[in-house]
Amino acid sequence: MLIGEFAKRVGVSTDTIRFYGKVGFFSSSRSENGYRHYTEKDIETADLIASGKSIGFSLREILAFSQEMADGVLDHARAQESLQSKINLIDERIASLKRVRKLAQQQLDYCRAVEAQELSV
Repeated sequence: MLIGEFAKRVGVSTDTIRFYGKVGFFSSSRSENGYRHYTEKDIETADLIASGKSIGFSLREILAFSQEMADGVLDHARAQESLQSKINLIDERIASLKRVRKLAQQQLDYCRAVEAQELSV
């Protein structure tokens, strides 16, 4: 499939696809007229990029994992350690957001109480 169709299928821009290709994620073949062609395997790679980014991995980390997986030499212990580290960071963010939410709720409750008191006067 050509880059436009590929970009639509994976939900990113053609510029992003070109960038990912330059970084080393895709080894798309080129036709005689110079057009790049992408495969279902490239879609799997794009899905890996999207999920890795959503977890918080950098493109460099995702590329390393992708290459190791393709070569059949993925260091599972290191992958587990990296994933656990991301889970720990996510848990810290959740705890921080819960504290911020509690503070915002307290402020909202205060505003409501002041408004109710003003209305009853």
